[in-house]
Amino acid sequence: MKNIIKFSLIVIMVSSLFTSCFKEYLDPIPKTAISDLVAFDTKDRIIGQVRGIYSSFKSGQYLGGRYFVYNDIRSDDYLNLQTNGVTGLQTWNHTVTASANEVQNLWDAIYAAVNRVNLFLDGLETNKSKILDQKILTQDEFNQFKGEALALRAIAYHHLIQLYARPFKAGASNWGAVLRLTAAKSGADNSMPRATLQATYDQILLDLNTAETLLPTVTAGTANSATFITRVHKNTVIAFKTRVYLHMERWDNVITEANKIVPAAAPFVSAAGVAHALASTFPAIFTSPHSTAESILSMPMTAAELPGTQNGLAHYFSASPIGNNEYPIFAGSVVWSSAAFPSTDARKQLTNTSTVGGVVYTFIRKYPTGPSHTDWAPVLRYAEVLLNLAEAEVMKSGVNARAVALLNAVFLRSNPTATAFTTASFANADAFMSRLMLERNMEFLGEGIRNMDTMRKLAPHAAKTGVGAVPSTAPNYVWPIPQTELNTNLLIQPN
Repeated sequence: MKNIIKFSLIVIMVSSLFTSCFKEYLDPIPKTAISDLVAFDTKDRIIGQVRGIYSSFKSGQYLGGRYFVYNDIRSDDYLNLQTNGVTGLQTWNHTVTASANEVQNLWDAIYAAVNRVNLFLDGLETNKSKILDQKILTQDEFNQFKGEALALRAIAYHHLIQLYARPFKAGASNWGAVLRLTAAKSGADNSMPRATLQATYDQILLDLNTAETLLPTVTAGTANSATFITRVHKNTVIAFKTRVYLHMERWDNVITEANKIVPAAAPFVSAAGVAHALASTFPAIFTSPHSTAESILSMPMTAAELPGTQNGLAHYFSASPIGNNEYPIFAGSVVWSSAAFPSTDARKQLTNTSTVGGVVYTFIRKYPTGPSHTDWAPVLRYAEVLLNLAEAEVMKSGVNARAVALLNAVFLRSNPTATAFTTASFANADAFMSRLMLERNMEFLGEGIRNMDTMRKLAPHAAKTGVGAVPSTAPNYVWPIPQTELNTNLLIQPN
């Protein structure tokens, strides 16, 4: 009975586009559903399914907002003012349990998105001959849609293991994700063990590498646009691989991938595919229409498709009346109190204040369109690729001119009158890395990067007001596997 209940939750989320072949003969097909017997009969229906996949990824419980929030508020960057268990209190103070809302809801949202990908990939392959023979899609279109789906599945699994698995640095033989690679169509599909981290990363890279070969080559130097920001293309895959390899500390691979889209020297404007480059100003990245050359992948929000109540990024990180005064900056945090983060820095200026309980707090202002919450959620930016590459260069070869130029590109964009770094600015690689990690923290506040950086380095979750530090060996360093999954998946290994 529990298996049926668990499966029903997944099916409800995906049945608007798909139903099981077998089930169609038992139950009438709802007028709003598309049977998989006809779901691949027309190009419009196939495109509708692709759009449906993206829609599942931008669920408010996932990339519509909460995934970024959970990864950021585990750090010492923020205070919690509302003490609301629904809006991440247990994540902030590291007390989540297997039955916590965020632990269960995020897991379910990610696997619902993965299952939607798998349903599409299964149907695409089953109907391949019909699709191509009847010219429903061209071979290029078929490859593109398959490539997008594979890339999104890889992104989802990498996102999952940032919270629910120990870092790769702690040991590749530790448990990773439950690698569901085919569509779950009945409760009998629930029980499956977790793969190791190594196997999980291998699958992520297999999906990304395959996607790269399938996705069309965008004409070199193409200007960025909403089309390229809200849909996966070849540069998206390359950029995300720099993140994956960074987490594996495979420096050569980070450099190889980044070099595909980052020139050897400044100005760092991609000559391959979309002409990615840093936005001229930092605030421009987060201002409508959200289509700077820097944006590689974002989840778009519109008045007709919002992240939902208490899900949007503005709700958490913005001051009232745009947000809900949930998570202001902790002034005593490592990043905010650093002398290297001056008040003149454009990133520190993209803030405002709000008085809560008679106390004045500072909030970031990256997400300004509340209470409608139509801000686009930034999944991947070119600035990250530049800093990923800088780190890999130094970890492989020591402090060099290119790594320093990459750091300068990001730093000076927000501090145009500052003195540029030189190789002589850093006594050794450790000094450079210390400054680079601080730069990443300053650059990506409120974008879900902080927890990833902390954990991939096996650094402790830093202490903050009322909450002690959490060492990498502690059980609560990672999230537990959800109780719902433990109840219905008889083979899963708990954390």
